[in-house]
Amino acid sequence: MSSQIKFGLKNNAEAVVGAVSRKREFYLVVQNHQGYHLPQVKVMLTGPPKIKILIRTERYGGIVDGKSKSRLFSIIPKAEGVFNLTATLSSRNIILLIIPIEVRVGNFQKPSELIAQVVPPVSPKPITKINCPFCGEKIDSDVKFCPICGSRLEELQKEEEKAKICPNCGQELPLNAKFCAKCGVKVVDLN
Repeated sequence: MSSQIKFGLKNNAEAVVGAVSRKREFYLVVQNHQGYHLPQVKVMLTGPPKIKILIRTERYGGIVDGKSKSRLFSIIPKAEGVFNLTATLSSRNIILLIIPIEVRVGNFQKPSELIAQVVPPVSPKPITKINCPFCGEKIDSDVKFCPICGSRLEELQKEEEKAKICPNCGQELPLNAKFCAKCGVKVVDLN
């Protein structure tokens, strides 16, 4: 039912813009496209303490199908910033819609939208490829079973855990190595 009722600021405005301690008036519009008469429409505004709401409730009476009605609301902002009012549309004590109304007060810059940054997952240790001792195919060294032949590879993992890995470049090193042969970084003994 509510998808056929349009409710919002007049002229599809994005926000109400005002100044601190200055009265600001705006219209809320209700459009009825339900196919029947909408009886006893009421709008109630609520908001944070930093916004004094002068006109809190307005009644629209009935709204005929295909028609719209608007009512004037008044507020006085008490501080600079961006605030949200909540407008609740009801008919015969049944809530039909609740919408947020953004109030912008004073000098501010609208926060820019964050751009999602795709970060590849960081693996705690580099995954190296090994040959499966049973079928000979190249597989990841951290798997428990070969995805090609299905053989159990836990023994290989235990051996690999004993080997050293360079923390800088990921090169597999002998157990007695003190420096990485590839990048030259000193390797800390994990034992």
